[in-house]
Amino acid sequence: MIAISTAYKEALVAVDINNKKEFMELDSNCKHSENILKSLNELLDKTNSSIKQNDKFAVVVGPGSFTGIRIGIALVKGLVSGLDKYYVLPITTFDLMAYSFLKNNKYNQNFVCVINALSGLYYICKYSKDGEKLGQEELVDQSELEKITENKIGLAEENIVSTNVRPTSEDLLELACLCDKKGMFSDDIRKLQPLYLRKSQAEDSYDKKIKKD
Repeated sequence: MIAISTAYKEALVAVDINNKKEFMELDSNCKHSENILKSLNELLDKTNSSIKQNDKFAVVVGPGSFTGIRIGIALVKGLVSGLDKYYVLPITTFDLMAYSFLKNNKYNQNFVCVINALSGLYYICKYSKDGEKLGQEELVDQSELEKITENKIGLAEENIVSTNVRPTSEDLLELACLCDKKGMFSDDIRKLQPLYLRKSQAEDSYDKKIKKD
């Protein structure tokens, strides 16, 4: 199993091959495009393994950085292109946040994961006390966010709500393994699609320019 997240500032890489596990969190100041593959190769070296010895790949598909999401998905697609057999799993940032929160906290109520979408907007997703997703991912504004009564869980690097989590590469691998036990991996590479809930800032600016002209 190889699990990767480049959806937000801190990148996560985890490897579990031949019963050897290695984990790495990349500094938020590192450029994912320049360091993620290098970091993965370092972990493979530590486990004395290679890509060809692995057939399961999990990648976080968003929400998060538009560029980061594309980097992670493109990397996994590139890695599997040389394999005869492989299985892939898209994981949302929300699912990873929810897993990390429940792993480290005893909680008996529903909660909402929140990510800053910038420009006064927020990505949200509701979860049960057992970590089951309730409904679909949404994009809300500040007033809608303030109306939510459930406990709000955010990313520590954003610090936009009172309760924050900092998912680790170990969390990511554990979640991917749980999903594997549930039979959620697929051999359909088309399932690796970015989870975009809004247009990028560049697209927004372009649309506004077109309307203005």
